[in-house]
Amino acid sequence: MVKSKTSFDTKTLLKGLVSGKRSTLARAITLVESTRKDHQIFAQELLEKVLSKTGSSIRIGISGVPGVGKSTFIENFGLFMVNRGYKVAVLAVDPSSKRAGGSILGDKIRMEELSRSNFAFIRPSPTGGSLGGVARRTRESMLLCEAAGYDVIIVETVGVGQSETSVADMVDMFILLLLPGGGDEIQGLKKGIIELSDLLIVNKA
Repeated sequence: MVKSKTSFDTKTLLKGLVSGKRSTLARAITLVESTRKDHQIFAQELLEKVLSKTGSSIRIGISGVPGVGKSTFIENFGLFMVNRGYKVAVLAVDPSSKRAGGSILGDKIRMEELSRSNFAFIRPSPTGGSLGGVARRTRESMLLCEAAGYDVIIVETVGVGQSETSVADMVDMFILLLLPGGGDEIQGLKKGIIELSDLLIVNKA
């Protein structure tokens, strides 16, 4: 029986993951993000095998309105970490168009220097209609990054408003970037994303 070109060998994927191959990690994330039923079966099998190799990474979620400087902050922070010998994975979530269904996935372009590092992995992913600021399979993608040996996993959310709270349940630290003069006292008293944040950073001050 000849395997189709789209078939996946979970043993090969697992071997590539634990050896830290970025190309294998990218392929594994593509697998878990796929909506094809046969891919979902392979993805579930792979995730079950990697669970024992997860749990040792530091997970950081970063949110903020568009234009606050999330990508620039993440690149500088990521470079700070990789220059100290840590492996850093960035899962950047981009909004999907309600009309066309596609995403630009341009966050990697803004992190050009970090993307060239052998100690970094940057993966843009579309929301695919998922709410809460994250992609449909962000949690599973984080597990794959952990299995691949990344010490720090950063999730950059879409950055569209106060309801962007799903990532807070997935990470060890949730950072919110704010612009100076971004609202009055009433705005500051509003709950939602602000009360879930572990750290507030006023950027571009």
